[in-house]
Amino acid sequence: MRKFTLRADGTGTIELVCERDDEEAPAPRVRSFTGRDEFGLLADGLTPGEQVLLFVDDTVSEE
Repeated sequence: MRKFTLRADGTGTIELVCERDDEEAPAPRVRSFTGRDEFGLLADGLTPGEQVLLFVDDTVSEE
């Protein structure tokens, strides 16, 4: 797993966009979770081992 630092934009929003190669695949189910100091998104219904492209703005890698 890789670790990234993301910065919210001027509105306080972080946008994460994923793109799949298989345009014919059914849309995945997207879930979210929140805790006191963490939050996240999960996408269900992808093919096991499927790779997706993740697009984010203003990313600074923190490996």
